[in-house]
Amino acid sequence: MKKRTWFLSGFVALCSLLSSAHGQAATVNLTSMKQAIDGFGASTAFDAQLTQAQADVAFGNASGQLGLSILRVRIDPTKAWANEKANAQKAKAHGAMILATPWTPPASMKTNNNTVGGELQTSSYAAYAAYLKSFCDTLGIVDVISLQNEPNITVTYESCTWSAAQFLTFCQSNASSIGKPVMMPETYNFDISYSDPSLNDATAAANIAYIGLHLYGATMKTYTNALNKGKKLWMTEYYLNPDDIGTCLTIGKQVLDCMYNSMSAYVWWYLRMPGCNIINTDGSILKKGYTLAQFSKFIRPGYHRVDATYQPQTNVSVVAFTGAQTVIVVVNQNTASKSQVFTFQNGTVASVAKYTTSGSKNLSSDGNTTVSSNSFTATLDAQSITTFVGTPSTAISQSPMPSSSATMQFNALPPGNVSLVLYTLNGQRYAEKLINPRLGPVSLQSALRDIAPGAYILQILAGNKTIETRKWSVLSE
Repeated sequence: MKKRTWFLSGFVALCSLLSSAHGQAATVNLTSMKQAIDGFGASTAFDAQLTQAQADVAFGNASGQLGLSILRVRIDPTKAWANEKANAQKAKAHGAMILATPWTPPASMKTNNNTVGGELQTSSYAAYAAYLKSFCDTLGIVDVISLQNEPNITVTYESCTWSAAQFLTFCQSNASSIGKPVMMPETYNFDISYSDPSLNDATAAANIAYIGLHLYGATMKTYTNALNKGKKLWMTEYYLNPDDIGTCLTIGKQVLDCMYNSMSAYVWWYLRMPGCNIINTDGSILKKGYTLAQFSKFIRPGYHRVDATYQPQTNVSVVAFTGAQTVIVVVNQNTASKSQVFTFQNGTVASVAKYTTSGSKNLSSDGNTTVSSNSFTATLDAQSITTFVGTPSTAISQSPMPSSSATMQFNALPPGNVSLVLYTLNGQRYAEKLINPRLGPVSLQSALRDIAPGAYILQILAGNKTIETRKWSVLSE
């Protein structure tokens, strides 16, 4: 009896040891889709023109490139827009979205007649909307227009103070005349009190497509009110100056947390401006850049986050995505390597490729791992950001473009604009068509009639809710 008891207790101890070594299995549910991903980006605000080589490193997605898919540009209050127009054109050539943000209205529209501080005059609301529209018209390729950078902070550089009430009034009466999807409030500390009143007003909310927020001094959270109102959430500015692995772990964990809390985009501050930049003027990439690339190169626009075990063991965090490929990103903040088990549900993955950024690695290709019985075990380097990439068997279905008589009904959809977004098969955003569901059934052939023939990934969205994602073949007439 004693020997049997010893054997049993020894077996329990062994199981406990194995469990401690691997932690809980990280389960990835390939069909439990969450928010659609717009991408990852950086800003050229207050910078000069990018060279073509620098733009290629930032927005291209070949070897040695970051694969960024969003560029945030500044709207200069004196209308000196040439540099940002050139930067936007170079980024757009790689399929990137363009977010335009003003730091201040023109001085003549403000209460203090100055580009620093002050407020937008009430009598200038219509003129300001027209001014933002003129910027969009001048560039011709703006995808999202913000109303104000950090309206809730007093600084000594270009700035303008807004209140929640002022945002509400502007969004009710003037935002729609800009003619582009509108973002607000871009508060510096994730202060949602500036956007809640507008979201809670039906007229104002209908004129807002994106909620932008910064993370300086903020605690990460899920902005439920915005999500429930069909708005996409973007983290549009953050930076840290150092480039050591400890800093990169902080960045990696923050990006991961943003994705876990249903954000659709993460935008770093300076792309190239020295200090907190992610690339150098010679086109070389900093470790911060490689950290962001662990996300941006593989999680392409149009992908969706899927359910995954968020923290399978202490200081190990996981997010997962599905699209043309299955992508898992893991941040190991421990000072020792960790063994981690991953299991797939509702779909199969044959093998995964592993990429690592750590103290000694920069987006290193660490080989392939075979997935057996829908599970694999991997060693996570100490203090690392690791990305696993595999092609799932649950691929997006193929369908031909319907005939001109085919229609789609938009009944009982979540609130927000309905849009048809086309991506190339390698994940580059190609085109977007806005649909007015109040006009009744829509012919896809008619809505996409000016699209070049070819194969695309078509995503149908209502606000931040994805209704359908599938491949579409646009046929020549």
